[in-house]
Amino acid sequence: MEFITNNIKRLSENIPDGVDDEARNLNKKIKLTLERIIDNEDTNTTGDIIYDWIQNKYNVCQLNKTVKKGTRPKVDVSDDEFVPRPLVVDRLKKILHPNRYHSCYHVICGEHGTGKTTLIRSASGQGVIYVEIPADAEDIENFGIAFGKSLNFAFEERISFMSQLTKKVLGDTHGKDERPKWKRALEAFKRASAVYKAKHNKPSVIIYDNIAKLANVNPKVLDTLQDDAKMNADHREYIAVFVSSEGNVPRRMESHSAKKPIIKIGDLDRNTSMEYLVKKRSIKEGDAKKLYDLVVGRIVELKTVADDFLAGQTFEVVKQSILDEVEKKFQSAQLLPNGPYYEVGRRLISDLLKSNELSFLAFMKYFDKVEELNEVLGNNIFSYHRSVESYIQENANIFNILSSHCKIIEVD
Repeated sequence: MEFITNNIKRLSENIPDGVDDEARNLNKKIKLTLERIIDNEDTNTTGDIIYDWIQNKYNVCQLNKTVKKGTRPKVDVSDDEFVPRPLVVDRLKKILHPNRYHSCYHVICGEHGTGKTTLIRSASGQGVIYVEIPADAEDIENFGIAFGKSLNFAFEERISFMSQLTKKVLGDTHGKDERPKWKRALEAFKRASAVYKAKHNKPSVIIYDNIAKLANVNPKVLDTLQDDAKMNADHREYIAVFVSSEGNVPRRMESHSAKKPIIKIGDLDRNTSMEYLVKKRSIKEGDAKKLYDLVVGRIVELKTVADDFLAGQTFEVVKQSILDEVEKKFQSAQLLPNGPYYEVGRRLISDLLKSNELSFLAFMKYFDKVEELNEVLGNNIFSYHRSVESYIQENANIFNILSSHCKIIEVD
């Protein structure tokens, strides 16, 4: 009870001039409640306050431990299928394990299936919090819940002893924090980051993976996270890493804030791809070459075609399966005949074949509305990939082009 006695003594001291009657009355009420606690006349209030204090301390301790240990998700790839890519991982480790002088946030992007999430997870460790944006982030509450879960944050407010006591005295039952959960989780992370930095003399790191889910439905939330990341990186408080597929999201982030170098994770080179197919998947070199030529170094597709081939499917069946998947993307982007973007797509493909490249600004000129541009770009049809090239070659008559001229180049 020494702590309570000390607070009674503080409240008993002379109140300075200029304090209004309301504050004086509150002072008297708090002092009276403290005296009742000392005299064991208000055991319910005592129990409530002690419980709140213990719960608060437990939550803060758990949060600090989580940030210190890091929340490295499991790398869900077996050793016989994992392609380590040491040069890429070493570069990522320099970002995810910063020194005390690190003062910028980062954007990491790569086409779907290049293995960026797996590589980032394998490079994570202590002091790194991993937040995966959920697929249903259109309800921002779901993002807040996912954010809190990644921190082991129970959304319990850090309320001081005197603040809790004031609520008990005044009978305040309306003290619920109305802020969105993602904001509360962010503030909790920043508090724990300050503790981490004080102990380890370097900033902690937070990874926001799959940020396209936020950008598409809650762009202002992404803007807030980016602004906060910049400010805290400038002050070396914490380092944020945003992970996205290539497309309009990285460009949007560049335009919103001072331009930051974007780290791109691309496909495997030919030698690494062949080594994966021949040595790790035990596929004969001749068959491995045909599979590589079908999908090149996109690791997720290499794994898919290897799985199907080893399951007994012929190369022709494997190839048709890949082309069917590409056709679904064209259908989703509404680029096939009778689709609203068919003519735009046909002209784009024709111009790409003539020039071998197309700037983003030039790409925009084909569309009257930004929403149409984003819808087509969101399907990543016009980012180079061998399977897209193969599909256009097989269906050159649909787009009124010569199949021998087919080669899609990534849009800059």
